[in-house]
Amino acid sequence: MRDALDDLLIRMSLADKVGQLNHPNAQGSNTTGAGAAAGDIEDQIRRGGAGSLSAGLDPARLRALQRIAVEESPHKIPLLFTLDVIHGHRTIFPIPLGLACTWDMELVRRTARVAATEAAAAGIAIAWAPMLDVSRDARWGRSAESPGEDPFLGASFARAMIEGYQQDDPSHPDSVLATAKHFAGYGLAEAGRDYNAVETGPYCLHNAVLPPFKAAVEAGVGAIMVGFHTLDGIPCTAHRELLRDLLRDRWGFEGPTVSDYTAIQELVHHGVAADLKEAAYLAFSAGVDIDLVSAAYVRHLPSLVAEGRIDERDVDAACRRVLITKQKAGLFKNPYRGLDEERRRAVILTPANRSLAREAAARACVLLKNEGVLPLARDGSTIALIGPLADSRANMQGTWAVAARAEDSVTLLEGMLAAADGGTRILHAKGANIVDDPNVAARLNVFGETFAIDPRPPDALIAEAVALAREADVIVACVGEAKEHSGESSTRSDLALPGSQPLLLAALHETGKPLVVVTMSGRPLALEWEDRHAGAILHAWFGGSEAGDGIADVLFGTVNPSGKLTMGFPRSVGQCPIHHAEAPTGRPAERIGIDVAGDAEVDGHGRHVFRKFTTACRIEGPATPLYPFGHGLGYSTFAYGAIELDKAVLKGKGDALVASVTVRNTGSRAGKEVVQLYVGDPVASRSRPVRELKGFQKIGLEPGEERRVSFRVGATELMFYRAERLAEPEPVVEPGTFVLEIGPSSRTLSAASFEWRADE
Repeated sequence: MRDALDDLLIRMSLADKVGQLNHPNAQGSNTTGAGAAAGDIEDQIRRGGAGSLSAGLDPARLRALQRIAVEESPHKIPLLFTLDVIHGHRTIFPIPLGLACTWDMELVRRTARVAATEAAAAGIAIAWAPMLDVSRDARWGRSAESPGEDPFLGASFARAMIEGYQQDDPSHPDSVLATAKHFAGYGLAEAGRDYNAVETGPYCLHNAVLPPFKAAVEAGVGAIMVGFHTLDGIPCTAHRELLRDLLRDRWGFEGPTVSDYTAIQELVHHGVAADLKEAAYLAFSAGVDIDLVSAAYVRHLPSLVAEGRIDERDVDAACRRVLITKQKAGLFKNPYRGLDEERRRAVILTPANRSLAREAAARACVLLKNEGVLPLARDGSTIALIGPLADSRANMQGTWAVAARAEDSVTLLEGMLAAADGGTRILHAKGANIVDDPNVAARLNVFGETFAIDPRPPDALIAEAVALAREADVIVACVGEAKEHSGESSTRSDLALPGSQPLLLAALHETGKPLVVVTMSGRPLALEWEDRHAGAILHAWFGGSEAGDGIADVLFGTVNPSGKLTMGFPRSVGQCPIHHAEAPTGRPAERIGIDVAGDAEVDGHGRHVFRKFTTACRIEGPATPLYPFGHGLGYSTFAYGAIELDKAVLKGKGDALVASVTVRNTGSRAGKEVVQLYVGDPVASRSRPVRELKGFQKIGLEPGEERRVSFRVGATELMFYRAERLAEPEPVVEPGTFVLEIGPSSRTLSAASFEWRADE
């Protein structure tokens, strides 16, 4: 029996169906320099020539456009309104990289739910989020939008975000459909340069890149957005094996795929299409359903069908996926969903939303180092709060907060003044510009001024800050990037603090006062000098609307920090890319190589950091990250007991063991700890990573309390993909001995081994 959508499709002309695949830019602005805004959007909608539009317009304007669609277009099909809702809508939460550092997927889900509620009240039906690209190169600006370097954690993040956005019913007034992006491998762009080529094989893709996307598909994600980049020479927008053979046929994804912004016309720039018509053919043939902004489909799909190059039945199938998405969003029943000003006012920036933002901002902070300087005391002492980000309201939200307003954010100065509660004196000076180069400042202020260069010379700013610091008992230096240092089209070739900020820190250190460094950024930074000289380092990312209050909660000890890194911090940019799940290589430092006579540099275990003829051959110092994946301190300390396995041999894919460890809070206050499980496969048919994250649990313990933490380990945790072709991944578990490790970070672990045997 035909359903209502089949009847609708039968009545639709080819032009009507192609129109549903067209997502023009109706905002009246050319936002990337690539796609022009549609000047005749009302006429396009009236003709049935637009299926989706950005919701980045006034709600009254959206309502007027929707009225044209449902009252004047040929088949009265409602428009699908979309927007980037990356880490909140009006209430902004920490950037995704910071949210992931909470290792608290329930908290992640709650933030996504608030984001969905606010977005839906602005008329948005589908969010261009979550971004699930595994990112292992801190030079890449879009690391800020990523959950980090690990595919297992990324998969957990994907499920939490999608559950928060879509909830149980995407048509609910508080829900939006989610979009997993960018499919696939975008985080591996060469040299961290945005839009650059990706060269990797099916083995790496299936084991290190695709797990978060597969988890998203299994979680019922509403749509998939395709990456800008080439994958081994084939642009993803034209990659049939990726989009049809793998995503559709192998994984069974039934939702729509959408190009990234103008990506179809960019096939011409990639050099695989001679003109826009050929680009439309390649993208549609590969499996891209929705054309975002380039207008290639409305201009050329009808003629491609007439010429027999495109089968109209494929157009029908793509159109049906778009119509089903509108049906799932409840738009056929209520095309004006969310376009109600009274409801919008009732749900946006509520006290409850701001409270959650404050909690998330505090939980996302990662305490990288602490020599007893933190938490700060409220004892009548004087604190010098210095730095260009201490009172920089417009930078608190971080990148890709498109609906945010600077005036909604709390600065660190405001947060500390409120937290000090009159009992502690807070002094403030800027101390330095975020950057001193006016050209760089212009680039960072491309979307509106977020900071201005102080006309005084750097020496004068530093001198003013040092004079103030000498009056204080402790210095808190708030330094880092501007929010537009990271995000799309923001590649860095230097991961040190920008501008004269390093000079400021050096001068503050020379005062001899205890120095707390609070860093804000959208990526890992290179902080070797800071690690050697600061008494404490708190990395706060960009915390969102309540950044100032959340960070102050951590600094003063109202919140015990519990964040752990989901991207390791390199010692210098020259180590990038760097990550914890590295292959052993033929020259591992612990098994081969020689120490060099006269080289006295050793690590904390007394081992030489430089090993000639091994992977530890970084001449300038240790080859390891400065702060590894999973690292993060708190105001409590935790002791781990020995690993206990309930069996030493597993037999067959249905068997499993339980690995347990007892964790005890050895500190004087309650705290949270992230217990991490890693598995290694030392001898396999492929060179496997030394260790891979396969489980984690975040637990809370009172002082002196201990808890037995257990993990189930079976074939799922031991499996990898032995992929020869992208669309033909072969999941395998190979017999042999495995190493299981548990600990507080990827560097600090205890180990046990066990054997897995095939079915006998």
